Amino acid sequence: MAKKKVTTVKEHPRKVPVSKKNPTGITIVDKHPRRLDGTYLDRIEVVKTIKNYDLKKLIYPKSGKLNIYSDSDKYDELIAIWTDYFNKKFPSDSLLDPDVVKALIGSESDFKLDPLNPAAFGIAQITEETFKALQDPKGEVKEFIFTKFTLKDLKDPNVAIPMAIRWLFRKKRLAQGKLGREPSAEEIILEYKGLLKSTSKYKDKALKKFRELYALIKK
Repeated sequence: MAKKKVTTVKEHPRKVPVSKKNPTGITIVDKHPRRLDGTYLDRIEVVKTIKNYDLKKLIYPKSGKLNIYSDSDKYDELIAIWTDYFNKKFPSDSLLDPDVVKALIGSESDFKLDPLNPAAFGIAQITEETFKALQDPKGEVKEFIFTKFTLKDLKDPNVAIPMAIRWLFRKKRLAQGKLGREPSAEEIILEYKGLLKSTSKYKDKALKKFRELYALIKK
């Protein structure tokens, strides 16, 4: 399974200059900045985790709800495995709902493996910047990174889905720090899109498809 033991470091919000990259003027930093021992996943560990995961008590995203997409239920087991995996790695009073992951993936790619978007890659539409952050041992997800992957690997849902879920957990934590409470599904997605504290009218447009799919799944 994953390497080494996870070390938890408390975080707190810090005010920074407002910029295009950080329009909220707030970033989340370690309370005691240091290089964490952390854990990591490479392709061998990803494959091993999927193959050996205990499926008995998994919570799956709801199936049969998004029949407008031919492959909408094809990745439910992957979503269930990796949502459960990271819920255990990053325990919280409010666990991440696999339905949120499924609705996000649907809203990003229509469950297509390669939507041919020049700005993002794969079924989860991960940007190059996010991809680099997920593998940076000194970056914002340094307590649990992926390693030895290339952008081409994002065309493989076995790689793209756990990476997207890991990033969602990071955004969930950031949203919690900004709000001072557990964030809702929509608030997590807004933070995932960098719009949680934005006053832009684009927020509703950015959430529209996720809202529609999430409502159908929960119906």
